[in-house]
Amino acid sequence: MNKVLTALMLSAIMAAPTFAIPILAPGDFIIAVDADGLVSNSSYPGNEAPANVLDGNPATKYLNFAGAGSGFIVTPNFGTSLVQSFTLTTANDAEGRDPVDWELYGTNDAITSADNSTGLAENWTLIDAGTVALPPDRLTVGPVVTVNSMSLYSSYQMIYPTLKGSNLMQVADVAFYPTPDGSGGVNVLSTLDAIIAIHRGWNSRYPGNEAPQNAIDGDINTKYLNFGEQNSGFIVTPGIGPTTLDAFQITTANDAVERDPVVWMLYGTNDAITTVDNGDGTAESWTLICGGTLQLPEERFTAGDMVTIANQAEPYTSYMMQFESVKDGDAANSMQIAEIQLYGIPEPATIALLGFGGLALLRIRKK
Repeated sequence: MNKVLTALMLSAIMAAPTFAIPILAPGDFIIAVDADGLVSNSSYPGNEAPANVLDGNPATKYLNFAGAGSGFIVTPNFGTSLVQSFTLTTANDAEGRDPVDWELYGTNDAITSADNSTGLAENWTLIDAGTVALPPDRLTVGPVVTVNSMSLYSSYQMIYPTLKGSNLMQVADVAFYPTPDGSGGVNVLSTLDAIIAIHRGWNSRYPGNEAPQNAIDGDINTKYLNFGEQNSGFIVTPGIGPTTLDAFQITTANDAVERDPVVWMLYGTNDAITTVDNGDGTAESWTLICGGTLQLPEERFTAGDMVTIANQAEPYTSYMMQFESVKDGDAANSMQIAEIQLYGIPEPATIALLGFGGLALLRIRKK
């Protein structure tokens, strides 16, 4: 393209802030977030409590409805101890509930965490982590797992981050040993020990067929739903590159008007995104751009009004939008949107690459 013509195009575009283009497209990087961070969904049947892992009876078990990320805190009755190996015994049914990964923490603080909490009221040190290859056979002691530790602790926390496939976690018995190979048969744990259930998981979660990608797929018949409800949202990195936003538009999803977002907050960053899917979005440094309230229509599959984004002083490579409330928080069990589109001005270098074809895509709207 003629350099003079390109320069004139850029000058005209940058001088006309009423021009903006849709910057999100199917395939752009997008993940779910929830500002509430780590929460506990721990619960268990009364006859399948954590204490069952201490009784040496494989016919009883500890089951946690929270599934992956659940576990227990145990305080050996005789005081501080060294744990250099452990074994798990498989419970009576559903092999998919068996732990695959494990994390072992230690503390010398007094335990103040409540039963079914996140277990984070104390200062914990990660001792070691790894995998355990539990057998498919039920009511069976698994292999001895070595723990790399030379430190004494008064209490231990065991978390099972992943399971074989179920959304429930279970173990029949647990034994901690002071030697790397479990020799001697001396179990640090006993039926006298204080033990509580814990769980740590991100508040954000969504059904597999209602993922964040649905919000930018261009299809109003799909949707993004987040059970985190209030304070849930998304992080998106437009493939078009750095942009300065000036508007967005949301399309309502198929059902449950009470799930529509109301209060929104928009943030921008130029950091690489390291927040995990369903995380809390705190892994990056974010700048608050602006926020406000939505008045989405009661009609389903319907685009709401264009919402102006004010005060964005510089272009960003990624954006985080959090919905702090929904239309009826008491009635809703989640937040949902069918589509969202951000409108903005790409960096001048990006505009130059768009050329005449890109200009044809420019969307004119009145401020």
